[in-house]
Amino acid sequence: MGVLKRSSKVWLSELVASLDMMWDTIDTDVSQKGSGSYLIPLQQALFRFLVKSLAGADPSNSPEIAEGGYAMLDKWLALQLLPTIKIGILQPLEEIFLHSFSYPFFLVSGDYNKLYQFIKNEGKLKFNISSNLHLS
Repeated sequence: MGVLKRSSKVWLSELVASLDMMWDTIDTDVSQKGSGSYLIPLQQALFRFLVKSLAGADPSNSPEIAEGGYAMLDKWLALQLLPTIKIGILQPLEEIFLHSFSYPFFLVSGDYNKLYQFIKNEGKLKFNISSNLHLS
């Protein structure tokens, strides 16, 4: 809760800025192509908002993170959730091949390390997590 409380001063401005950029991207796509998708601009806006408001880092400082940070996060999240989500294929095969084991971290370690280094280097909010942990 401390993380949320400390970043509460920037939420509104970052949310508005991220949504403005999202709508500009969608408007540009519609005007150029005649149609546009909401999914990618929405994911980029949410990623930008979360990184700026929770970590105090600006994704635009790293072109790689600005363009593909949301996809890096999606891959990591998919790897975490895949063993628990029902896909809907033939039940014995789904259970055997998707839900029986955890997936190796090396599948997403490169992207994870890029995001980690970005937050470590660019993040302005420093958290002392160990002082809040009570180990017995």
